[in-house]
Amino acid sequence: MIGRYFKNVTEIWRTLFAVMMNGNQIPLFEIKVNCPDCGSWMVRTNGTKMSGKRRVESFICKNPDCLKKRKKKGHKKARQFIVTSSGEFREMIHRKLKGLYEDLLKDGAKHKTIAKKYGVSRSQISVLKEEIIRAIEKHRKLDKLVEVPQPDKAIAMDETFLKIEGKKVYIIIATGYTSRKVLGIKISFTRTEKDMRDVFNEAEHNSKHPIATVSSDAWGATISMLKNLGREITHVVHKHKKPYDKAVIKYYSYIAAERITTTIGVKTDVPKRRAKRQGYYMITKESLTPLPSKKRGRPKGTKTKKKVSASKEKKTRGRKGLFKVFDTGKKFFFKVDPYRKTVKMSKDLPASVGAALAEVLHLFALKSIQNNVSENMNFVLRALLKLCGPKTIESIEQRIRAFILVRNNPKQLDQVQIDMNVRGVFLVNNLKLIDLPTLENGVMVT
Repeated sequence: MIGRYFKNVTEIWRTLFAVMMNGNQIPLFEIKVNCPDCGSWMVRTNGTKMSGKRRVESFICKNPDCLKKRKKKGHKKARQFIVTSSGEFREMIHRKLKGLYEDLLKDGAKHKTIAKKYGVSRSQISVLKEEIIRAIEKHRKLDKLVEVPQPDKAIAMDETFLKIEGKKVYIIIATGYTSRKVLGIKISFTRTEKDMRDVFNEAEHNSKHPIATVSSDAWGATISMLKNLGREITHVVHKHKKPYDKAVIKYYSYIAAERITTTIGVKTDVPKRRAKRQGYYMITKESLTPLPSKKRGRPKGTKTKKKVSASKEKKTRGRKGLFKVFDTGKKFFFKVDPYRKTVKMSKDLPASVGAALAEVLHLFALKSIQNNVSENMNFVLRALLKLCGPKTIESIEQRIRAFILVRNNPKQLDQVQIDMNVRGVFLVNNLKLIDLPTLENGVMVT
């Protein structure tokens, strides 16, 4: 036979050992060697190479398709690697670390709890978490919270704050009622109407349908933002202060250049069970055309006009605007069926009252009216998210977005590959992660 002898390519298996402090070697498990780039088992031995202070066996990929791809990227030779950098080993280590990733980002457990669970130090947990966030950022951009638009028509908005170096940093989020995913978020030193509008716009961008219902607390910037949207929308307001058993529903509609606000006051347990219920409503109209400017100067006769003494009636303290509908609104009765999600009321009532109650019943059927969807997420962020490193608005938002990204789509953890050095040090010092608690002081070798 003329020419070079062709060597058949067969699967290669190697045994990993742990070297104890006294020099003894204990076999751990066998692993099939494959290429870390293409995953092929078409590999051959390639002599030895230095790894740290010792020489280890080296391998080279013989898959022709893998070599073609490497040449397109500017590499001249095939992929060379050792056992602990092979594809099978990386996948095994990733499977072992995935539970830790989920504890860190998906479930939001505290560093102290995770360190105790895995038998490692809190500093190692912090380093690993930073590496995971960097890996997520490399894998996909953090400016998009969901992969595809969600089927939400209603969102819950809420805000909380963290103190960073003595300054309040507000976290404003919008969560979908159908998907239960965070659709919009903003980190800011303020919580103005513009900040609320930015979060609302991002949430609507991440939804298939226009947002028709918003649930929130009684923060003025949120109320103003929804009022000035210029389209029909239902706003369910659940106040955090007494009385807790009352909720206000605002339904905004438009006719020509006029905004019509239908305000409805009901008990928070209205959608909870089938019954006849009582409510109050009032309708206000507001022109959207600007009023003509007044003439400058004092009107005639005002200088010599007789002064009228102010009323001496005792004024009640506190904010009147939100629950004013319970005092001055018209009383009405309606029947609610949360099982069929139907509302029956008198025919002489305005259609806007029925439309608003129908939206609320569809959203809160068999439940009390509340804003716990976004409040729960804000509670998790505030209680469990530990911010370290550079404390700027951009860095804080980057870390929180990475945290939310994993909670929205846990499958993202399947693509996370952290830095090899960080992973190696973490595993060598903490072999509990691969279910070998008796080898804590060992070192993995091949």
